[in-house]
Amino acid sequence: MVAVIYPGGRSQGLASLAVHGLVRLFGEDEFVSCETIFFDGRARRPRSFETGRDARDFDLLVFTTAFEEQWVLIPHFLRRAGIPALAVQRDTSHPLVAVGGFAVRLNPAPVAPFTDMLIAGDAEEVIPSVLEVLHGRTSDERNDLLRTLGNERGVWTPSASRDSLNCPVYRGQRPVAQVMDGESSVFADMFLIETGRGCPVGCRFCAVAHARRPPAFFPVERILDGAGSAIAAGMRIGLVGASLSRHPRLVELMERLADAGADLSPASLDATVLASRAGEKIVRLLAGARQRTVTLAPECGTEPGRSQIGKPLKDDELECAVRRLAEAGVVHLKLYLMYGLPEEQGDDLQAAVELVARVRGWFLGPQRRRGRAGRLSVSANPFVPKPHTPLGPCAMPPLKELKKKRAFLQKKIRALGGTSFGGFSPRRAVLQCLLDRGGFGLSDLLDAAGGKWPPPAEFLERHTPDFPDLVYEPFEAEDKRAPLRVDISSA
Repeated sequence: MVAVIYPGGRSQGLASLAVHGLVRLFGEDEFVSCETIFFDGRARRPRSFETGRDARDFDLLVFTTAFEEQWVLIPHFLRRAGIPALAVQRDTSHPLVAVGGFAVRLNPAPVAPFTDMLIAGDAEEVIPSVLEVLHGRTSDERNDLLRTLGNERGVWTPSASRDSLNCPVYRGQRPVAQVMDGESSVFADMFLIETGRGCPVGCRFCAVAHARRPPAFFPVERILDGAGSAIAAGMRIGLVGASLSRHPRLVELMERLADAGADLSPASLDATVLASRAGEKIVRLLAGARQRTVTLAPECGTEPGRSQIGKPLKDDELECAVRRLAEAGVVHLKLYLMYGLPEEQGDDLQAAVELVARVRGWFLGPQRRRGRAGRLSVSANPFVPKPHTPLGPCAMPPLKELKKKRAFLQKKIRALGGTSFGGFSPRRAVLQCLLDRGGFGLSDLLDAAGGKWPPPAEFLERHTPDFPDLVYEPFEAEDKRAPLRVDISSA
C-alpha cells in the first residue's frame, strides 16, 4: 500500500499535477494500492483522503514537495502519525519514507535525515524501478533493502555510499493530466494538463530553466487526448507549463481546443511572444475563451536590467502585449517584479515604479474608455539565488536592506492608484535561501519548528548560528556545508 502525501491543504494538493502524476503511476501497477493524504499541519492524526486509513498502516509514504517551505511539515507529519521523524530511528515496523519533487532537485540535504529515499528526478523515470525492487524484495532487513534501492538511478538512501543524487528526466510524450476529482481544488472549475517541462529562455535566476536542459514540450495530439474526456464534459482546460508561451505549436493547440469547444485557461504568458505575430492569434483565442486574468513577468524596470538577468524582453514588446490584452477584454493583469538583484541600484527600483506606471496607463486606459473596471496587481519578490543557476553563487542583500526596498516599492506603487501590491516577504525569502544552501544540520531546525514556517527568531539563533554567512555572502557551490548534491547533468 502506498500513500502519496502532499504537505499542504487539500485544495492546493488537488491542484498539484505532481500528485496526479504519482497517483497515475502507482495506479498503473496491478500490485499497488494507492491513496492520498493532504496534510496542512493541523490534523492530529494524518489519514488518507479515500478511506481514512492511518498513515502508519501504509508500506510506503511518498511526499512530493514543490517548495522548500513544505519540508517543515514532513517531520511534523511523521510525529503526528506515530512514526519517528528521523530515518535512523525507524525499523521494519515502520513504513518506508520517500521524498521527491522539484524542491529536492535544488538541495536535498536539509530534508535527507527524515527520508529513507530521496528522489530528485522525474517520477516516470524512477518510480517503476523502485517498485520493481520493492516487489522483488527477498529480505526483511531494512538496511539491505535501502542499500539495493540506493543503487537505482535517481534514488539516494542513507545506505548509499555516494554524496550526490543524479537526476534523470522524462523524455516521453505523455503529459500528466488530472486523474482525481478536482472539485475541492483551488482550480475547481478546470481540468489541468501539462504542456511541457522546463523553459528554453534560460533566465539567469530561474531554477526551472537550468535544472532541466533542454526543455521538453508534449505533442499537441497527446495533450488533446489527455484532455478529451474533460472537453467532452464541457470543463475549462487549464494548460500548465513553465514556458507555455514557448510551446512550438501553441497556436495550433489553442485553435484545436477552441474548435473542440474547450473553454481554456492558460498559465502565465510571455510578453515577448504576445507581442509577436503569433501573439495576435494567441490574444484573439484568449478573447474567444473569455480569459479575464493574465500574468506577465517583466521582473526589472529597464531593458539593461532585464538583459543582465537573461530576460529577453524589450519595453516596446511589453507595451504591445499589454495593449493587446487590454483590447482583448482581459480585466485583471498581474505583474511579477524582483528586487535585491546583484548590482541593483536605487535608480533601478525607481525605474520599476515608472514601468508599473506606464503599464497602468497602457492597460487601464483602453478599458476605461470602454467603461470597463480593470485591475492591475503587482507581485514584487526578493531575488533568491537558486542552486544550478548562473546567479546561484550570488549573495542576498541583508534582510534589513530588503525590507527597505520592499517598503519603497510598496509606497510608490500604491501611490499610483488603481494598483494593488503584494509579494513574498523578505524574511521568508531569506529563509528560503537558507534552505537552498544549508546542509544536513538544518534538519534540526525543520524538526524543532513543529510544522510552522517561518520559525521564531530564537529557533534560528539556536539551530543555525552561521545563518547570516550562508545567505549574505557569496556562496561556493562545493561548500562543505551542503554535503549532499544533486547532479543535473543527467537532465
